[in-house]
Amino acid sequence: MRIKHVCEITQQHYEQGNAARCYKMVWQRYIYPVYPMCYRTYLSYIRTPLSELKEPPREDPAQLTLFD
Repeated sequence: MRIKHVCEITQQHYEQGNAARCYKMVWQRYIYPVYPMCYRTYLSYIRTPLSELKEPPREDPAQLTLFD
């Protein structure tokens, strides 16, 4: 879910050819304050194909919950 959210933020703010909205500036202004990670980790996140990510497991309705 984190990788998906980081990619969504990047798509909102990245602009190709604009140095003020390059990947480094998007990471510095928008990603790092929310998800503190190094720049190399950020680059690996945005290079990850979203189709390869697993969806979070769905809750089984038959499973009892601990805190209700």
